[in-house]
Amino acid sequence: MAKTRLTSTLGTLTLGALALLGSALQPAAAQVESRTLCIYDPIGANGFIYESFQDYVVQARSWGIKLDTRAYTDEAVAAKDFKAGECDMAAVTGIRTIQFVKFAGSLDMAGGLQTYEQEKTAIEVMSSPKAAEYMKQDGYEVVGVVPLGKAFLFSRDKRYLDSLDALAGKKIAVMSYDKQASTLANVAGASPVGASIASFGPMFNNGSVDLAYAPSFAYNALELYKGLGENGGIADFVLGMLSGQLIVHQDRFPDDFGQKSREWVFNNMYESTMRRVKNADAEIPDKYWVRISGERDKNYREMFRETRQELWDQNWYNHRMQHLLKKIRCSSDPSLAECSLDSEGGPVN
Repeated sequence: MAKTRLTSTLGTLTLGALALLGSALQPAAAQVESRTLCIYDPIGANGFIYESFQDYVVQARSWGIKLDTRAYTDEAVAAKDFKAGECDMAAVTGIRTIQFVKFAGSLDMAGGLQTYEQEKTAIEVMSSPKAAEYMKQDGYEVVGVVPLGKAFLFSRDKRYLDSLDALAGKKIAVMSYDKQASTLANVAGASPVGASIASFGPMFNNGSVDLAYAPSFAYNALELYKGLGENGGIADFVLGMLSGQLIVHQDRFPDDFGQKSREWVFNNMYESTMRRVKNADAEIPDKYWVRISGERDKNYREMFRETRQELWDQNWYNHRMQHLLKKIRCSSDPSLAECSLDSEGGPVN
């Protein structure tokens, strides 16, 4: 009888110990933590940028992080809320990211890249482990980069795009926070007019400004076709490549989160986002495109080189990124005059 009681007691203790052990060995992934992801999309929750990040939200759950998303139609508010700590993570453009992580934000520099192939090379480099240390700065980290498209110069009158001289004195809407845009306007001899994401579309459409720069998706999303009317045009020279960048407060995520996230974004989001970007390019009617070639192309490139060098001297861009993009441009076209010049960190061929 005593033996039976002893066996029963030992069995109970053993089961209790196993239960405690099993509890202690639960996988970390089961301990889901909630974080807030603030996404800038000019259209809001129905826009392609917001929709593009939904697969990422699903993937983050498998990493033990539940992302509660918020859509922002005003990028300034999204960046402000992120900086104030109200968002653990934010999806904004590289032009905004430059204030947090200069290396990553410098990807969107004026005339930095001209083709989607060049942009893919740059983002692949940024997403690799070798670049990990440069994707962090002052407690912030960029944990993913996607393409948002080429930025073009929209003009209410296509004659303004005939030459750089024709731009002189014309009013161009520039984002008030975007130093490179105002510098470029000054180099071109145009008159920069401060605007916001919310105001530059209406300013262009109602004739308050003569020109504006924007990615293709703004043609429909911000109704820029109203400002183009029958006489307007869009220069096919790429002013710069816009990127969407995921940025986090480092101390709110695991140490290995950043690199894991960057690689996943590049491998799983780049192509799908690029398809959306190219579809937006294709939506612009051919009648609006003004081909910039020959001497005009050479003059445009020189203007952008001068702008980038001026901003290099002012330390606006990250010098490492600026020289990297020069290498990528010259790798695609070694015949470019800039490739043998001392500008932007020196010759590359």
